[in-house]
Amino acid sequence: MNKYIHILIIMLFVGTMDAQQLPMFQQYRNFGYLVNPAMSGAEGQEAIGVLYRYQWTKMPKAPMTAFATFDTYRFKEDNNMGLSGFLYHDRTGPTMSNGLGINYAYSIEIPSWGGESHFVSFGIQASFAQHRLNGDELIINDIDDPLVVGDKTSAFLPDLGAGIYYYNEFMGFGFSAPQILGLTSNFKSETETSPINRERHLYAQIFGKIPLGQYEDIFLMPSIWAKYAFHAPLHLDFNVKMLIYEKYIVGIGYNTANMVSGELGLFLAEQYRFGYSYSTQFTEWNIFLGDSHEVHFIYIFDSEHMGRW
Repeated sequence: MNKYIHILIIMLFVGTMDAQQLPMFQQYRNFGYLVNPAMSGAEGQEAIGVLYRYQWTKMPKAPMTAFATFDTYRFKEDNNMGLSGFLYHDRTGPTMSNGLGINYAYSIEIPSWGGESHFVSFGIQASFAQHRLNGDELIINDIDDPLVVGDKTSAFLPDLGAGIYYYNEFMGFGFSAPQILGLTSNFKSETETSPINRERHLYAQIFGKIPLGQYEDIFLMPSIWAKYAFHAPLHLDFNVKMLIYEKYIVGIGYNTANMVSGELGLFLAEQYRFGYSYSTQFTEWNIFLGDSHEVHFIYIFDSEHMGRW
């Protein structure tokens, strides 16, 4: 059985080489600038955050993703600019990626007859990643395969991303394209060379905030994240949350990989945000893969409107 699970890891790794390559996470609404650089500064807050996801817990060396982030609107008041950035570590079986990125956004306010503020923001991203492979952990049928690297090796790749985002107090939608360059590098050892191809991705995001309570103390917050990588199926992620008294979050979600999720969140003292999500997959592989857990913490230094999203 252990050998079967190890083989499954390799199948998943090889099967996703030309599919979704960027780190996946559930609570994307709290870290929108990781999905779309144009969302930098859009929440009108100055904050730092951490995100940790542990996926498919029954697998040996299961996928793990960790982010450290910052977001600021400090330059928005006078110059209509937002900045954000991130460090990340992503591991799946014998593969590992460490990277960093910086986002810049420029927003334009659109006049409205109703007096409500509307904005269109344009964003760009520059990133750099180190991809590592522990080749000695691979289980292969042909040990003389010239395309399989059997040693520990690494490759370095820069990339660019871009996005556009429209938003107001109660809704937002955007489109982004990370990994625009789609570069190719190689894992190299003394005797083998194995290519690593970075595929272009296309993302679309829709967010809403609908007041339900008589005094606007309860909000329904639906969201959709559409992800497409060349040579891979379209992936859709649907979520709906309730924000209660600007303090509590309760949410559920579903994506087209037959995964169902639940989420809990807590706001403390208008500066601290905590969140946890749990997801499980309704497929025949779940008995081998297991469930997924994700936690985040955000500390807000300053904000125009605490608890907006």
